[in-house]
Amino acid sequence: MRMLSRAGARWAAGLAAAALAASLPLGAASERLDYQAIERIKTQGLDPANSKVMEIASWLTDVNGPRLTGSPNIKKAADWAVQEMTSWGLQNATEEPWTNRSNYFAHGWQNEKFYMHAVAPQEFSIPGTPTAWTPGTNGLVRGDVVLVTETTQEDLQQYAGKLKGKWILTQTPPEVPAFWTAPSQRETTETLADMENATPREPEFGQPRPNDGRGGFPGRGGSGQGFNRNDFFMNEGALGLISTTPRGHGIYTIGGNRNTDPDKSIPQIVIPAEQYNRMARTLAKNITVTVEADVKNTFTNDPPMFNVVGEIRGTDKADEVVMIGAHFDSWHASTGATDNGAGSAAMLEAMRILKQSGVTLRRTVRIGLWTGEEQGLIGSRDYVAAHFGSCNDAPAAQRGGRGRACQSGFTLKPEQAKFAGYFNIDNGTGAIRGVYLQGNEAVAPIFREWMEPFRSIGMTSLTIRNTGGTDHLSFDAVGLPGFQFIQDEIEYDTMTHHTNLDAYDRLQPGDMMKNATIAAAFAYLAANRDDLLPRKPLPSPAGSQQ
Repeated sequence: MRMLSRAGARWAAGLAAAALAASLPLGAASERLDYQAIERIKTQGLDPANSKVMEIASWLTDVNGPRLTGSPNIKKAADWAVQEMTSWGLQNATEEPWTNRSNYFAHGWQNEKFYMHAVAPQEFSIPGTPTAWTPGTNGLVRGDVVLVTETTQEDLQQYAGKLKGKWILTQTPPEVPAFWTAPSQRETTETLADMENATPREPEFGQPRPNDGRGGFPGRGGSGQGFNRNDFFMNEGALGLISTTPRGHGIYTIGGNRNTDPDKSIPQIVIPAEQYNRMARTLAKNITVTVEADVKNTFTNDPPMFNVVGEIRGTDKADEVVMIGAHFDSWHASTGATDNGAGSAAMLEAMRILKQSGVTLRRTVRIGLWTGEEQGLIGSRDYVAAHFGSCNDAPAAQRGGRGRACQSGFTLKPEQAKFAGYFNIDNGTGAIRGVYLQGNEAVAPIFREWMEPFRSIGMTSLTIRNTGGTDHLSFDAVGLPGFQFIQDEIEYDTMTHHTNLDAYDRLQPGDMMKNATIAAAFAYLAANRDDLLPRKPLPSPAGSQQ
């Protein structure tokens, strides 16, 4: 998941205050809170002797990560999660298949081996990761390196007949800035106030995701209808393409296109800027650089597509449902810890806390761990369409541009009327500091009271604004109360988001315990209030009269 930038958060500051959440008195919602039950939840979740959140996180990352959708690893991780939930006493724990076959991936993919080494003019190791759904090298290969920064079909013709057996550096060597500011930071009183003083934004129905499987590899491009720069390199017989990102410090970002045809592509590899720039500078001195590599990538046809679900059945309102969730999938340069093993582990721990603490739940509480999030929220959209409703637009239109509204109305299912709310975690390991209200002003006084038992651990803020790019949008898009928590950034944007450093060691145990406990408490409170959470009006079809 890619959260809104800190600069974006400040963009709205100073505009006309819609800070309803900040100004309401604590008793405005008249919520009945059972503090004894909340204390039982806190005791189970915040006591290191009781918490299991880091153990869960280690299983999801160290043992079963990374979890690329469609890969053998994500199936193994899902099997483990279902087994754990069943052992805790949850009901209906299963891997629920996606219902829309058009969303299925043609190929599963997994990198099984990566070796790259410069052998001339001086030997050095090159760390890196192949881009998802690109082929391997079919054994050990060796070739000289060529820097090709041209992008148009016309300019590339100068290389015709000269690239066979070559490694292509695909972009201008980037400048690598120093860490002039601390790479890790928490929200401050000022930044939280900025968010509270923001105005709402329109929901972004169908917003495409960064690295959503429809983009390209760094360096892809060209001019002219239908020209693909990477195809040119493949047709010329290049060994593979090498790119980087300007982060430096050994950090690089990974992605991939799930629609890549392995028979019509070549290896595409991302490496740190330090090794990339060293090769480029050597080439600029008219010195030949030679690299050898052995990359094994395995493809599987028609991989299983599913979400992981489980639930604790309610009592007198068991036919009504509260959901908590996070996306289960990750990219593959590391083990997918902060994006989003952190959210998945916290939500699994929240379910364990609810069960272990023995609190009574009037409504059914269900967990959803979504796959295909990195390719465009596919798993959660599929689940919402199957259970609650969907836009009537064709799927291609639903995946349209930023801010696209539903054009032709909605088809809703009976379960939609009995849905209480959905809470999502997908902003890394950082502690929860509040809630994005997603433009739903009516829930502000309710959440203000719910947060009060957690003020002492830093949960203090509500913002009326929307936040995008993760699975709560799938619920919000069909008129359901869906919310993402505000979290401390920690190192998310600077070091871990989609990078080779996204490992267990970047998780913050104290924050993880807080997040699981707060998620459990919010699920408990939503399950036990007399009424469902208030809803915004269902979005009107584009062009219709209000």
